[in-house]
Amino acid sequence: MKKGHLKRTNIDIRMLLAKIDVKSEKKTKYIAEKLYNISKIGDVFAFTGDVGVGKTTLIRYFIRKGGKENIITSPTYNIYFKYSSKKSTIFHLDAWRLKSDEEIINLGVTDFFYKSIFLIEWAEKIERFLPRNKLNIHIEYKKKNRIIYFKGDSSWVSRIKDLPNGY
Repeated sequence: MKKGHLKRTNIDIRMLLAKIDVKSEKKTKYIAEKLYNISKIGDVFAFTGDVGVGKTTLIRYFIRKGGKENIITSPTYNIYFKYSSKKSTIFHLDAWRLKSDEEIINLGVTDFFYKSIFLIEWAEKIERFLPRNKLNIHIEYKKKNRIIYFKGDSSWVSRIKDLPNGY
């Protein structure tokens, strides 16, 4: 390789920022409220994990922290719900049923990524449409607990440092 030329790679520049062991719904609520507190317009939170692992529960507490909504359900059949909060409009998108790029584009929600806060369940289904500076939140079962992994670029390092059990 010639000096001064860079080799292109497919290296994932996002890094693991925190790994949290969650043993109760109370701790899930605490984490969701902390995430709301650090959120700002333009943030995209990309949730992944198996069915029933707690994605919607965490999102519900996030939305409640920012607004007056009491009933918050997964928008599986509606695809997305829009909520008002003290900071911004919050979109809660469930990508489970999206089958094609055309469906995603026709929804028009990607036009709002930089004007709102987005919480996306099944984010892996629309990964190619998401901004690079998103915060990936993966939830999985481990015995009786849930483990939440936070992965993002360097712009998230200082913002999530106060989450419990982070490293």
